[in-house]
Amino acid sequence: MNKLKKVGLTALATTLVASSVNAGEMSVSGSAVLNYTGLSSASDANPFSMGDSIKFNGSGDLDNGMTVGVYYELDGGNFDDYSLTLGLGDGMGTFGFSGASMSPGGVDSVKDIVPAAYTPVYEAVNAVDNGLATTSGRNQTGMLGYQNAIGDVAVSLGYNPKNSTAHKGAETSIGITYTGVEGLSIVAGRMDDGDVAENDTYGVKYTMGNVTAAYQITKVNYDATSSNDQDAAHYGISLAVNENLSVSAGRQVVEIDTAVDDEINTGIQASYTMGSITIAAAMHQVDSAGGVAGSDAEATILEVGFAF
Repeated sequence: MNKLKKVGLTALATTLVASSVNAGEMSVSGSAVLNYTGLSSASDANPFSMGDSIKFNGSGDLDNGMTVGVYYELDGGNFDDYSLTLGLGDGMGTFGFSGASMSPGGVDSVKDIVPAAYTPVYEAVNAVDNGLATTSGRNQTGMLGYQNAIGDVAVSLGYNPKNSTAHKGAETSIGITYTGVEGLSIVAGRMDDGDVAENDTYGVKYTMGNVTAAYQITKVNYDATSSNDQDAAHYGISLAVNENLSVSAGRQVVEIDTAVDDEINTGIQASYTMGSITIAAAMHQVDSAGGVAGSDAEATILEVGFAF
């Protein structure tokens, strides 16, 4: 991928810490992407669209041994994703800050470990991603994070002093990943978003050769009795057919309190890369979205991307 490079993060690094940048660069990248999303619940909508984002990545080394990074994404003419990272050096971990829509740490690191060749089974078919450890809502804007690994254990922390007007109090979250056994990952995570809910998740993933399988359970417990708690089980398997082609299948069952039916998401995905061209496809289905009987939908998704 060709990149436009510029030297110059000194001003940014000086703002962050009392140090100067020894070497830094800013790169700009993009791709040409054509999307097709056919929804049975929106048959009158035009299913075709194209990507419209440009990504800016900057990084540099500070003269005190630390590293600094910055990321911006120009999407649809707006800077909708941006973040800062500060590598503390010598095994001290990484500090992060999210300006918007970028998680610097916490439960996002473990909220969904189920493998997918393209996109999770709950995407496109439902406006709300139920059964995840962030379902009760969290605001990544203004979030602080810290990540570090101690031996075989990786710890990711997130903190937002003011989640939103609807979530009184601070949001705290943690994600822990253990990889001490070859091919095996065990995760646990928790998010407490003020006085709204506690979200807990636990999962295991195992890779043997070119096959990866995972199983994860998540509980969303709302503090208000008027809100319905959720218990979800999500599992799936992926196969790397060769270095270019991957396929996967998954299923998520979300039990919602007081709902007549469980929400069930199923899907199959495939992704194929040929040089700078990537073709990905998925067929997803939701039964009883939100636990509402008869609220079913199907989605056919296709993406063709050309990197440059």
